[in-house]
Amino acid sequence: MATIYVDQHCALSDLLNLASNEQGATLLIPDLQRPYVWDPQQVIRLVDSLIRGWPFGTFLTWKVGKDDPVRELARPFWKVVDRTDGEQAEQISKKNPPGSFQMVLDGQQRVQSLLLAFGGDSWGFRMFDRDWHFALTDEHPRGRQGVRHWSLGCLCLDLNALASEYAKTKRIMSVDFTGILKWVVTGGTQAQSEFKKPPNYKELLPRTSDANSRGQFVRLSRLWNGSPDGEGLEQEQADELARTLLEEHEVSGERVSELVRPVGSLLLTLGRVKRTRVTFLELAEFSEKFFARETYNDAVVNIFTRLNSAGRVLTREDITFAWLKIGWKPAVTGNRGAAKCFEALDEELQPHKLHLTMEEIITGVSFVWSVAHGSGRLLSNNDLLRGETIRPMAGDLSDNWSTLVVAILSASALVRDRDLLYEQHYQSVNSLIVLWAWCYVADRWLVRNPLQELERDSFTKRKEELLNEFTDRWLICSQWAGRWASSTADTIAGYAKRLAECAQAVDAEQDREKVLLLLRGFLENEVKSLEADATTGIGALQVSRREQVRGYFTALWMWHRLDADRWKVSQIQLRTKARRKSSLEVDHTVAFALWERKLKAGLPTGVKAIEDALPIVNRLGNCSLLEKNFNISKSDQTFKAFLDEVHEFKTGSVTVDAWALALLVPDSMLAPSTVDVNVIVTAINDRDKAIRDELVEFVKGTKARVDL
Repeated sequence: MATIYVDQHCALSDLLNLASNEQGATLLIPDLQRPYVWDPQQVIRLVDSLIRGWPFGTFLTWKVGKDDPVRELARPFWKVVDRTDGEQAEQISKKNPPGSFQMVLDGQQRVQSLLLAFGGDSWGFRMFDRDWHFALTDEHPRGRQGVRHWSLGCLCLDLNALASEYAKTKRIMSVDFTGILKWVVTGGTQAQSEFKKPPNYKELLPRTSDANSRGQFVRLSRLWNGSPDGEGLEQEQADELARTLLEEHEVSGERVSELVRPVGSLLLTLGRVKRTRVTFLELAEFSEKFFARETYNDAVVNIFTRLNSAGRVLTREDITFAWLKIGWKPAVTGNRGAAKCFEALDEELQPHKLHLTMEEIITGVSFVWSVAHGSGRLLSNNDLLRGETIRPMAGDLSDNWSTLVVAILSASALVRDRDLLYEQHYQSVNSLIVLWAWCYVADRWLVRNPLQELERDSFTKRKEELLNEFTDRWLICSQWAGRWASSTADTIAGYAKRLAECAQAVDAEQDREKVLLLLRGFLENEVKSLEADATTGIGALQVSRREQVRGYFTALWMWHRLDADRWKVSQIQLRTKARRKSSLEVDHTVAFALWERKLKAGLPTGVKAIEDALPIVNRLGNCSLLEKNFNISKSDQTFKAFLDEVHEFKTGSVTVDAWALALLVPDSMLAPSTVDVNVIVTAINDRDKAIRDELVEFVKGTKARVDL
């Protein structure tokens, strides 16, 4: 493959002109980029760095030709960053982009910041006054002041502050401009909200319309435009430029004389900043002479997804979401664009304790689409840059959005009702999104095959029964089986293909009983296929250090629920002190410190070093998942000594013997102080085997939860 990028450079002023040209900007942003996130003070610090001559950094751009489908992803830079109106995020594609242009892949935060500073008289931030307060003071205001009032701030030079600071050193390069550049309301009443303000309302930004601000502020854009483009301008000539500019801003004659030299020096400095050499790498425009389309697309997507932009890696989901926003049909989704629809879905998932990233949600929705509309073929890197391939996805999702949301929420609600939490009981979102897609296949069939109310209710109930039957084993066993630990892309692709085959069979069937059999068959087959690897995973579950026993959480959480007597005693809150909050923790039966003390008196048979004997008490067989407010692990007391202090055992409402019997804890582990270490090792190993054997029964479906 030919080299995909070339070294480029230009003057900073030329770069900004390409991004702000009113006749047609040719430096744009791909909407797959993250939003502009800098705050007003960061913009000031960037300008201050440029004035001081500090490094500006390099960029990465992408040259796009007239026939490339990714043209649809381009949008111009903002003239006003409006943080009072969430709809700005919906504004994406630029209409009629130029024949050939560049998109900024790395550096958009810096370019956008400089455009807000230098771009024009009305460029800047529109923010609620409350947010201005926090941006300028780093403190949240009290009360509700500034909640609905907003102001449009443009970056200006405070002439009073400049004169004061310049007088100290007489050198413009020694001036700290972070205290001289100010965000100012320069547009009169139209630059602020029209809501009535109370008499004591505190304005956050100075306003050029106020009498006491007359002649104090000059827009930085005016200074930028007035600074010399070429070299060779003398200080005296710069001073004359400064005099003219100050007089235009109604600065008094006496003040003009004081300010001519510092402003003239600043104009010379800004001229130098304009000529700053900006270097960047440019991804080459696609050409059939040098690249195969698939190879080119794959390379570009890999560059995107490996590029670290201000601490955030661009993802495949960012690219997918950009296409979704372009092709979305707001008319069929309640006049809400893709961003609003996905944000609403995110909010609706919160009550089910599903705190997913937007990338995870997009991954899930893309998987569902691939199953139901894409024949089970997941999007490849090449697809992500081919509009004709990925564009239909937005239309399909828009048309079926309400059905999709219901399916996602119903599956998520059922998982939550079974007390299964993401990143606690199951670690991969992939296992959950397979259930999303399965539910969508069922719900879409119901939409396309309307039933009588009783039949519909029966179908929905049977669908939920299937989920209740298989969800525990699917979510947990797929993790124990290591399905998501390696080669995840191939694994999830396999599930997409098989579920798509099920979906096609479901779509072709009209008999609801046969549909339910097809749906059951998919879950049953997939769970059955996990048994061997999940059994191996249970056998391999082992930690060696005391602080790592949290790794047994899911295994013990399930084991405690596989027997009625065990589950009953597991719910007893083990509190040794009144009103202390209990927490669910994995803890030892034979305490670690107690075991360490016993080993000093003698090692188990066949063990030669204390370091080899210490991990024995960290085995699964020595641990339980208990709701308690004391820590056994660090103690050298017996478990029975703790239990004797628990209210339920003191009062006799539960006996220690009954409690221990339900949890398979023998006396040798409950009170091991005078017991031989070999007896303790045998007891731990026996309990370990009993726990694992029951978990294998759960994997095979011969034991199920008794807590629901």
